[in-house]
Amino acid sequence: MKKRIITIALIVLMGFAFLPGQSHAAVTPYFVIINETLLPFSAETMPLRAGSDYFVPVGVFTGLGVWAVGSDDLDRVRVYRENRYVDFFTVAGEERTENQDGVVLRWPHARRVGRIFYVPLRQICDFFGLSYQVVEVGSDIISERQMYVIRIISTSQVNGPSAVGMNRNAIRTAYANYFAPPPTPPTDQPPGTIVTQPQPPVVELPLDFSDVTMHLSFNNVSAGGADWILDLLDIQTASGFHACFFVGMEDIFEDPGLVRRISGTGHTIGIWLSEGTFEEYTRISQLLFEAAKVTTVIISADEASDIAAQTAYEHGLIFWESGQSLVDYSEQSVATITADIPRESGTRGNLLFSCSEEAAALLPGVYAFLRSGQFTVERISETTPPIAEN
Repeated sequence: MKKRIITIALIVLMGFAFLPGQSHAAVTPYFVIINETLLPFSAETMPLRAGSDYFVPVGVFTGLGVWAVGSDDLDRVRVYRENRYVDFFTVAGEERTENQDGVVLRWPHARRVGRIFYVPLRQICDFFGLSYQVVEVGSDIISERQMYVIRIISTSQVNGPSAVGMNRNAIRTAYANYFAPPPTPPTDQPPGTIVTQPQPPVVELPLDFSDVTMHLSFNNVSAGGADWILDLLDIQTASGFHACFFVGMEDIFEDPGLVRRISGTGHTIGIWLSEGTFEEYTRISQLLFEAAKVTTVIISADEASDIAAQTAYEHGLIFWESGQSLVDYSEQSVATITADIPRESGTRGNLLFSCSEEAAALLPGVYAFLRSGQFTVERISETTPPIAEN
């Protein structure tokens, strides 16, 4: 009788676990990056290596539109994308793999631990038109041991080391959590006391924040991370992520081509003032037009914000308050940044980042948070009213 096929729920857990019967010392942990997005570091995402072959939990492919269903008795798994599929069998001694045309493929058979199916990475990528890289994590990110990233790619504009660099802070955090020693239970309890270990808080993100509008903006364009940031924004285009880049005199002098790229990829350009005067705005505005044929009436400033606000009022410009800036990233994390994002219905917020490499490393996590909460992300434009000061 034909076996009924049931859907396997491919849930990515946020905990840091390892496979049954294995220890940290016995397992070589691998991080997984899908295009430029680091996946949580857990048993549900961690690949295995058998000889020269890598086997990946089938659930990591869902972000690439590749799905899986398994049989009732879990002896086979079908991996599919649109009208193409391949069946893997996990029964001992039966290493048969068939595609939708009934062709038997000489592939390694799938592995299974519990309800997690592991499928051969190279064959899956070849079959569904994907590619992958194995990239070593640099000692500047993790110095304690040799670590690797398996990066699965459908479309990307950055290379493997750059993708790892973008996620350096998240990789460090995941590594620290995974290898952290277990908490020591208290020893001064009376005999017979049942000691319960503290549990991490459960954070549940509401499903829909689409009625909360966030604006993304960047300054200090010549700080060295702007190309990475633009690459990241290009990847987010389908999610409607566009931003406003505030440029100053030095930014335009140092890299006019970068300013043209910002404008050409659909982002808004504003002017960042250090003195706040209308004369400074005029000089930078003329230089911006010469370099990129762009005019703008959007201005912002930091130390000279009071003068710039008065300049905007007197000359019909649009002043964006920079007080909500998150410029110093030495002590920042994705969690601390996203904690300041408003949650109340109908509210608006503004995230202003410096175009530094440190900011670029944090952005994938921030973007993932905005996507998962379905926030509305709007670019600042000349018709967008500034956010009122609290």
